Amino acid sequence: MPIKDGKRYCVNHPAARMNRTGTFKALVNIDGSSADGKINPNSGLVVMPFVCDECGYLELYVADRAQQETK
Repeated sequence: MPIKDGKRYCVNHPAARMNRTGTFKALVNIDGSSADGKINPNSGLVVMPFVCDECGYLELYVADRAQQETK
């Protein structure tokens, strides 16, 4: 997404700011099998979503990098 003056904007609506969700989300790649009950709950990636309120465009960034940025 375009960044102007440190703020993120939608690629579809250049005047619309991208809004960051208030909580982190997880993309999970489950290691193991539910059939044998051996699933690794620590597998996955924590991300911070940014969403356009006008069109629903969504971008994800690794949470530790997104957390350091200001709204």
